Amino acid sequence: MTDPSPTGRPATAAPRPRVVLQAHATRSLTALALLLHGWERGPRDMRKPFGTLIASVVIAAIIVLAVAVGGRVGAMIGRR
Repeated sequence: MTDPSPTGRPATAAPRPRVVLQAHATRSLTALALLLHGWERGPRDMRKPFGTLIASVVIAAIIVLAVAVGGRVGAMIGRR
């Protein structure tokens, strides 16, 4: 009989095949997702709101500019 390892299993015990198969399946699915969608579509990149933030700032600036121009035009019409 073989000497048990510190984990309590015999030293010659093979790795658990189910865990190995699950790890392989996970790696395969991850590789397939990267191949299909590329790096741009990763979950970490999708959480970055910089594009939306810039678009929101531009829209807000346009609205503020429109209100300022409308106020000037209204003041000019009121003076006539």
